[in-house]
Amino acid sequence: MRNRESENPLPTQQFLSDLNGPAMLVFNSNPWRYDVHYVKSRDLPEVTTLININHNLERVPTVVAFVESMTPTGKGNYTINLKDPTATIGASLHYKVKQHQQYGEDIVVGCVLVLKQVVVFAPNRFRGPYFLNITKNNVQQVSSVSQT
Repeated sequence: MRNRESENPLPTQQFLSDLNGPAMLVFNSNPWRYDVHYVKSRDLPEVTTLININHNLERVPTVVAFVESMTPTGKGNYTINLKDPTATIGASLHYKVKQHQQYGEDIVVGCVLVLKQVVVFAPNRFRGPYFLNITKNNVQQVSSVSQT
């Protein structure tokens, strides 16, 4: 509705491009490129795009995504939104991940995560939305915002 209420509405493609502009910058950033290269250079399982996560998957072999938002739950855990070029998905981040000495402080909004063997869960098994449950055993690599 924002575009329609404007005095000079933009063509739909331009409007969507403007909305996605900041997110697309992330996919051209050094941390994103580094982590995609990291997965390829280590012969890790092929990356599963977020749009392809569904009820048939119990675990996702490899995910590369940036942290779009983080909200503390009050018990040390976090609810986060992960984004890749195909979609956004919610996730639960266990408190021990944030306390990890090597990478815990680097997990902030804008960082890029390489995750392995992440559990997929959904309140209703055969319909979305789907969520990821991230523990310290799932974290393969964290590229911080400061690496840009």
